[in-house]
Amino acid sequence: MLKKTFLAGLAVFGLAFTESYAGLSDDDYIEAAWMTTRFFGAQRSGQGPNWVLDGTNNPTSFTNEKYNGKDVSGGWFDCGDHVMFGQTQGYSSYVLAVSFAEFTKGFYDLYTGDYTDYKASKDYTRKGGKPNGVRDLLEELRYEANFWVKAAIDENNFVTVKGNGKQDHNKWVTAGVMTKLGTGDGGEPREIKGNADDAYTPGMAAAMLAVMARIDPDESAREKYLKAAKTAFAYAKKHKGVTNSQEFYESSWWNGVWEDGPFLAATELYRTTKDESYKTEAKKYWDKIDFERNSYTRFSYSDASPLSYILGEFIFGFYPLGDLAGVQSYLDEMYMEQTDSKGIYNKETGGAGKFPTRTPAGGAFLYSLYSKFAKDSSYDEAIEKNVAYLLGDNSNKKSYVVGFTRNGANAPTRPHHRGYYGNEDAGRDVNAAPNPPEKNKLLGGMIAGDFTSGSHSNSTAQWQVNEVCLDLNAPLVGALGYILSKKAPVEKVDSDVEDEEEKKRLEEEERKKKEEEERKKKEEGIVSGRILKTNTFSLIRNTSSITISNANSAPFAVQIFGVSGKLEQELISDGHSLNIGIQNKGLKIIKVSSKNATKTFKVNGI
Repeated sequence: MLKKTFLAGLAVFGLAFTESYAGLSDDDYIEAAWMTTRFFGAQRSGQGPNWVLDGTNNPTSFTNEKYNGKDVSGGWFDCGDHVMFGQTQGYSSYVLAVSFAEFTKGFYDLYTGDYTDYKASKDYTRKGGKPNGVRDLLEELRYEANFWVKAAIDENNFVTVKGNGKQDHNKWVTAGVMTKLGTGDGGEPREIKGNADDAYTPGMAAAMLAVMARIDPDESAREKYLKAAKTAFAYAKKHKGVTNSQEFYESSWWNGVWEDGPFLAATELYRTTKDESYKTEAKKYWDKIDFERNSYTRFSYSDASPLSYILGEFIFGFYPLGDLAGVQSYLDEMYMEQTDSKGIYNKETGGAGKFPTRTPAGGAFLYSLYSKFAKDSSYDEAIEKNVAYLLGDNSNKKSYVVGFTRNGANAPTRPHHRGYYGNEDAGRDVNAAPNPPEKNKLLGGMIAGDFTSGSHSNSTAQWQVNEVCLDLNAPLVGALGYILSKKAPVEKVDSDVEDEEEKKRLEEEERKKKEEEERKKKEEGIVSGRILKTNTFSLIRNTSSITISNANSAPFAVQIFGVSGKLEQELISDGHSLNIGIQNKGLKIIKVSSKNATKTFKVNGI
């Protein structure tokens, strides 16, 4: 049950989406969502099809991958290389799956999942695609989900990594060509890690599969995904930590916080099956997540804690720091209080090698998810502003998405991505990569970026700036889905799942939420709108202040506490109303006392 009883009134003070904001039209956002979604089709390993390899001599790759005799081919390449790290695959696939589940109407059906429409039309722009009754993101998710089904062999064997990063980086060629090179240059047979002491990766995979088990319209697919989700979760429960992958993904990067994976797995299994035992499992992992330890970091594959915070609060009513520390304050400290002068989440870091694009994209996604659950539109402007910034709405007209040039934006043209260039000559160096085929110029991958330079680097080898990765795109796709679900939703496509049980569950949650809000208002004096009166005191919430009055005109004292319990302000009234300017942002606990009465109010959003 939702516990945030002050949410109902937040939209009064927030700003909704505007038609002309940032100079980007609905169609611009549709174009960006199409490109960034289809990027995942350029990351396909195995039989594919992989659309960037269309027209090459080697359109398939790594089709003969086995672990203990079991086929484990398929899935998504990690970044601009061909090694496959489950740490980022699990994170990215879950972020996309939960985005699809929550913002379904913001995801379009613009092409056919096997890309035969583009082949037939010989046009790989958006207009060359042909709808087929399935939302595009779902088709991209299915490809990855089918790999996770293979990876979840049994509760003692789960594939977390395919390939060797050092060997993989030796040659600058397409995946199809690399497959045929020797093992020392990343070819088959590749190293496959299938029994790592890792709970994070199988946990994230299980969470993704559990979501797929309720959103896929194919009943047999749902059964397959649910079975694999349970298997992956069973593996996760027997392990701890994160896979260590040479220097590419060090387990230490997670800072000891890995329980998000199995927590999210249990959460999504609960949401899909309604089995209370998964809620019990989720609580066990929730209690172990150190939210304070990573509270200063950005949302990323190595810190999914903010996502766990949102799901924990809104699905179960869990609060890691007590009832006074809601997810809104947690996110605000991480993003809203770390903006530049224009409200962009880039204050924390911006230079090459820092992968700064993660911050605006991650913040926009997290606020999108929060906004959906909380039914709070007050962050909509900030969400759109940060996404627009990444699409070129900035002083340098610098787009960070390969191929996105709407409104005169300058897009990157030399991404660190082997498939993009279509090079099949193993003798070519990275800096000698040819110009890409015309169709590949709309790659749709968001680069790591550099916020301190006004122009793009033209060095393909400079991965610190030009790398494109699964984990960079996933939150951006999610945020774009939210924006379009509000601005230009597609209400229905042929394959959409009509889940009556889920609909009834949500209606019941909404009913209970309202009952809880009314009870809290009476018992605690929680402010959910502009004004609340009790028998003794009334509190009126203004834009940046509050006004407190005593109905009996008797002297009273006011104490204002932060979420940590620290006293921030203290005032005394001789009986007249007090107008108080709130000094710090975030949730406040306001205690009002007179000789004969005491009331506590909770106010958020000042």
